[in-house]
Amino acid sequence: MEKELMEKEVLCILDTRQIQRFMFRSNTFLDTIGGSDLMEHVLWDAIRDAMMSIDTPLKEEEYALSVEPTADAIPYFTSPEVKFQLIICAAGNALCLVRTGALCQKIIRRISRYYLERGYSLNLAATATEKTDHLGNDIFHLYKKLNNIKAASDISDPLGTLPVIMREKRTGEPVVAFDEEYGDYVSMSSVIRRKEAKKRKVQFDQRDIRTTHASDGKDYFAYIHADGNNLGITIGRILQSSPDYVEGILTRRTINRNIEKAYAAIMAKTEAELKEYYLKNGGEEKDFPYEFQVFHRAGDDINLVCNASMAFPFLDIFYQNLAGATIWEKDGERVPLYVCAGISFVTKDSTFHAAYGLAEQCCKSAKTSAKEEQNLLDGLAGNWIDFQVCDNPNVQELDMLRERSYHTVEGVDLMLRPYSRDEEDREKDCYYRTLIERVKKLKELDLPKEQMDILRQSYLVGRLAHGQWIRKMKENGVDLSAALGAPTYTDQDRQVHAVWFDAVELIDFVPDTK
Repeated sequence: MEKELMEKEVLCILDTRQIQRFMFRSNTFLDTIGGSDLMEHVLWDAIRDAMMSIDTPLKEEEYALSVEPTADAIPYFTSPEVKFQLIICAAGNALCLVRTGALCQKIIRRISRYYLERGYSLNLAATATEKTDHLGNDIFHLYKKLNNIKAASDISDPLGTLPVIMREKRTGEPVVAFDEEYGDYVSMSSVIRRKEAKKRKVQFDQRDIRTTHASDGKDYFAYIHADGNNLGITIGRILQSSPDYVEGILTRRTINRNIEKAYAAIMAKTEAELKEYYLKNGGEEKDFPYEFQVFHRAGDDINLVCNASMAFPFLDIFYQNLAGATIWEKDGERVPLYVCAGISFVTKDSTFHAAYGLAEQCCKSAKTSAKEEQNLLDGLAGNWIDFQVCDNPNVQELDMLRERSYHTVEGVDLMLRPYSRDEEDREKDCYYRTLIERVKKLKELDLPKEQMDILRQSYLVGRLAHGQWIRKMKENGVDLSAALGAPTYTDQDRQVHAVWFDAVELIDFVPDTK
């Protein structure tokens, strides 16, 4: 805390660092579940603990922790005795007002200690800026300071045991215990995560999730990472237009509440309808938890694992329920909730960390396309998806995989992905519904396996040989162009894309439904 802030009112930010690393570093489903569950409440717990554990504890009337979007939940501006006012707390991040920088420093130190004791390898970044009369400007300066701090500081990993005799195989962290139930030696981080995971009513492991047997003879899971768009832009724009602190706090809380309510309602409806779909198509109710499992949802993030053949039914239902949802509506201004998603179809021998990482990178790819100027919807990034089929359990870098495996010697890009789910893009080759129609028409052709294998490899033999093979297939009664459309597409950058290849990759994972 800077010396000049010690006696001034400050706006403070608490930012949990490396959340994804904490949850997914271990490569085990159990540890990830535990890490996810811990992240839902650890910052809340740390803030409550700090109020009572600093050297001069705050009385109940001296702090306000409600984040309801109502004026009476912000007593800081009407009651001078309130020394700490929580503004928001969600997804491991919090904003708060503190009467003095000196008090703020004590609270930050206590929260950091709580993270060390209860989260072990969790890291906290925190900073404060002098409070002015303009919340939007203060938050801008606050994040600027936070980014500088995060760029200049290292991630700390407590050793736990000295000297280090044994390290956990998955993480390299020092071993502190033997888990008799699972028969492995674990670090302090794993002890904490597993203790949290065992609070769940239903215990299951990644290996319990059902798989889809594909035509290559391998069994596949699907991991999905979905992430909302435009939230930071929307919050920043609205806060700049409502500089008053109380109004700004109410606005930010309203947006956070709208996001949480929208996601909770959408996911509840989606899971119920997905279960109906599963039962309608021959599944049994007792088996549904092993077909589809959400392992983390926070803010505008959703992370889940499912049977590979359940991925697209889930996304279809999810986006149907998403239509019309908003994150902000006031005075004629309406901001829709748009979401991008990434899917990794991986084999049973893939590690949890690698599989999730590919899904996250696919989502990032989808968001990149959604944010391109020609794809914006009234200035906002829309709903896009990307996917990757991977039978190599060691692959973790999506860009490297695609650069090496998805370009022919003639420079043809084998992919059209990412795909837009927005009706405004229905005339584009990269429209999602067009992709699914190609998959269905390809199934209707009912090509024998050897012909499917040739089709999968046909773009690699060169454009001349590819065209000759298409003509030969037509002479034999299979008109691929009539069924699937033109075999190639040239984008605005004159890059040639294979049009059929994505459909061939997905043929095992788009189910025939009733």
